Amino acid sequence: MLSLFVLGIALTAAAALPAAAPKDDQTAKSHLVKRSASCSAGWSEFNGRCFHYIPRPMTWARAEKNCESLGGNLASVHNIMEYHEIQRLIMSGSHEYKETWIGGSDAQENNVWLWSDGQPFYYSNWCSGEPNNGRWSQHCIQVNYGDMKCWDDMQCNSRRPSVCVKRNGQLAGRRGDTKQLRRWKSTGPPAHCFIIFIVFIISSMRALTASALLCALTALTRAAALLEAKPEGDQTAKSHLVKRAASCFSGWTKFNDRCFRYIPKAMTWAKAEKNCQSLGGNLASVHNVMEYQELQRLIMSASYEYKETWIGGSDAQEENMWFWSDGTSFNYQEWCAGEPNNHSGNQHCLRMNHGGQKCWDDYQCFIKKPSVCAKM
Repeated sequence: MLSLFVLGIALTAAAALPAAAPKDDQTAKSHLVKRSASCSAGWSEFNGRCFHYIPRPMTWARAEKNCESLGGNLASVHNIMEYHEIQRLIMSGSHEYKETWIGGSDAQENNVWLWSDGQPFYYSNWCSGEPNNGRWSQHCIQVNYGDMKCWDDMQCNSRRPSVCVKRNGQLAGRRGDTKQLRRWKSTGPPAHCFIIFIVFIISSMRALTASALLCALTALTRAAALLEAKPEGDQTAKSHLVKRAASCFSGWTKFNDRCFRYIPKAMTWAKAEKNCQSLGGNLASVHNVMEYQELQRLIMSASYEYKETWIGGSDAQEENMWFWSDGTSFNYQEWCAGEPNNHSGNQHCLRMNHGGQKCWDDYQCFIKKPSVCAKM
């Protein structure tokens, strides 16, 4: 009787936990954009991301805003297979290899190329002689250019179709499951699983068949796995651009599920963004007044003054079309009175702590300033 009672408890626990587990997998959230469980209708899945061809011609900046409204960004490309998939998608949607916008731009600083979703720019497929910045005004990437159907830099105010991309949350969840299995492979299942099972064997050795013991072991192991995995799933939720850390490394300050770091070295805006990417993040985006005040506190703590500092905002591709370099929506602002004013026609990057009010100002991107990085 005791053995049957223990077996009943084990099977009941194992049966209850799988019903609750999908809730965490299906509702994993990014910092700003809610993940879908799979690609929506009209989107094509490839390599853990969802792609969507937009046939309507738009300027590069308006195409990026449109992708943001759909929960993504203009597509970043990280290998030849992804580029071929984008070409296939364009051919399927337009029946030709149309010149099309993707998310690359060097509008903030010539030849410092960045993706609009905040990912590092480490793959390219330029046509021969490109990018050439023709007439000193070509700063956005069009694909399918020329006979070789390769990449070309083009004026950002030209109108082209576009390809959007967003993260496939279902595949991200599967990667999390694989991570748990790798941990079990190296360390074995949790100790309490074996302890319970030993007690169970002693109490039921004479009464249960070998098949019943195997069933009990499977049930207990599965229950223990789900109990162990749940806290990790809560702590390692990922955004569609950057992996979240359970805690911040030394030198970083945690606030609102992100880690911030002040960089005192003065750099141009684009070089500061590249530096943040090398540290696993991007120039900081700001989404409410509490975050802005936290950045000010961080700068004051490190420099003992409210220094003018770069954060991740820019409208370099099109005047008054502001974007954050991490790909999140530009949904909060703290402009000084009369700003942004694009003084002299070349102020396209966002510095904070400007003037007596310590607010935001648009400034020349090539000026060197300290910066604040952020990562999940």
